[in-house]
Amino acid sequence: MFFRKAFNGYNHWWRYILVLVAVFFGYGVGQIPLTLAINRSFHADDSLTNKALESFTENPNFELFGINSNMGFALLLMLFVGAFTAFFFIFKPIHQREFKTLITPSSRIKWDKILFGFFLWLGLAMLMELIAYFLYQGQYTIQFKLNTFIPLLLLSILLLPVQTSLEELVFRGYLLQGVGTKKLKELLALIIAILATIGLTPILKDAFTSVINDPESFSITGMLALVCAIILIFLIYNLVTLLIRKTPLNDNAFLNSNFKVVPLIITSILFGMMHMSNPEIAEFGTGIMQVYYISAGLALGIMTIMDDGLELALGVHAATNFVGAVFVGYDGAAIQTDSILKTSDLNPSLMAYGFIAISIIFLLIVKQKYKWESFNKLFAKIDQSQNVV
Repeated sequence: MFFRKAFNGYNHWWRYILVLVAVFFGYGVGQIPLTLAINRSFHADDSLTNKALESFTENPNFELFGINSNMGFALLLMLFVGAFTAFFFIFKPIHQREFKTLITPSSRIKWDKILFGFFLWLGLAMLMELIAYFLYQGQYTIQFKLNTFIPLLLLSILLLPVQTSLEELVFRGYLLQGVGTKKLKELLALIIAILATIGLTPILKDAFTSVINDPESFSITGMLALVCAIILIFLIYNLVTLLIRKTPLNDNAFLNSNFKVVPLIITSILFGMMHMSNPEIAEFGTGIMQVYYISAGLALGIMTIMDDGLELALGVHAATNFVGAVFVGYDGAAIQTDSILKTSDLNPSLMAYGFIAISIIFLLIVKQKYKWESFNKLFAKIDQSQNVV
């Protein structure tokens, strides 16, 4: 049912690109307060240089710019408020289906499942942190301050779920369903088109590199490169699709189907790629952090498919970031707050494999509680019939 809801609306590939571009635009609008705050600090303090920005990118500590951690936290979350707002208002006009269908195929959102997922994961995560604390007690410092903790707690309750919900709605809702509407031969054609575009157009890569080095060029060079890439992908995709139609592949029953495991794997990899710019990658290494992010994507995707809805994943993601923001922070994290505890020497392997361990425990508990069927469901075909309910 969760996948079938996507077949009710319009699912042309360009609609997904249009929505995602709008989300990025909303993200940019939400970044305006952060940009203004940093620029104000630059004008007020002549000692600040570009090195401060480089240091901030590696370790987002707002104290470099004279901004307290709670204000910095709020400014960061405003990026996601802007993106969420854009996503919410553009989705229905573009896809002609209700926003709620990204969360559940039912008539109402199951808030009790969101809360159950949140508190169960919170308990498991805190248990893991407690074990780590006793194993590496000398690496933890207590930095509890009541006057900063109360605002942090309020921000984490009111605004942090916007960030976690946006990521779940985009990856385990929007993209999981979207990829699920495409047959394997269509996905194959799209992958070939994307890889061919990357391989045939080094000039586009150079254009994007110039955008990174000179952000002010984004309005001209970056947008032109993006438009050219989309056009080229479109042309190659249609060419490959045409060629497939003229080969025996077109009649292959396997390629004319889709399986739930395919969007699960694709969206989990995309989730890992989306976090490539996080400071944790530079701090702890690409390999182990991609193990963490892709495992997180897989765990959240599995619970979404097995439960036929996004509610548990919404609760789990919110609880994960809540622990990091409120209870235990670490140097090099994407979110820097005055959490109760802070570790100066995070063990990324313990974090990654600990996450996998509690994911397995969580999945087994909710499988029993909600009477899930076998995990073989993950490998089942997606019912592509129209659901007009």
